[in-house]
Amino acid sequence: MRRVTGKQVVDLTAEQFTELRAQYTSVLLDVGTGDGKHPLHLARKHPDQLVIGLDAAPDNFRKTAGKAAAKPAKGGLANLVYLWHAAEALPPELRDIDELHVLMPWGSLLRGVLDTEGAMLRQLAACCRPGADFLVTLNLHAWRPPVPEVGETAEPTPESATEVLAKAYATAGWQLEAAAYLTPEEIAELSTSWTRRLNSSRDQLDVLALRGKIA
Repeated sequence: MRRVTGKQVVDLTAEQFTELRAQYTSVLLDVGTGDGKHPLHLARKHPDQLVIGLDAAPDNFRKTAGKAAAKPAKGGLANLVYLWHAAEALPPELRDIDELHVLMPWGSLLRGVLDTEGAMLRQLAACCRPGADFLVTLNLHAWRPPVPEVGETAEPTPESATEVLAKAYATAGWQLEAAAYLTPEEIAELSTSWTRRLNSSRDQLDVLALRGKIA
């Protein structure tokens, strides 16, 4: 696996990954991590959990990855890893994930989590252990007006998500258990630069959270 440690990219072998994860109680994977601030927040909050940020654009999280790879005395976090891979082509070594996050997806990732055929959803489910928790948050302003990635999909609501998206998710091995709008406090708790930028550019940021388990 391609691990980003700042300016450098190193190979994280399957053996090294196995040794690393054995040191922690659980593993959380943040797909489409952007600048990596969300996993940074989680790794600081949960030192007993191995947190992985994954994205196809390493330059976006290179600075945060450099901070994570620093020595502990300089603020580094041994339980935080950044990987340079696309959600469409996850490394086979990435398995038995305990918790999966896909926050404010855009581009192909947004298209993938809305795809009723479920191709990307199945790929993501394959890297998780049975019973793994998932959290997907959707920026509803992607439908106001609709961006190309949402296609003909109507803006989801808690009701339509549990009726329509839940069926598509179920075929891909995702059990949608709850769908709800996030409060401003809950949005802030996501600790992503993307949500902060969106919040600063409008009076109200509307986000729908989907929660459940991987079958």
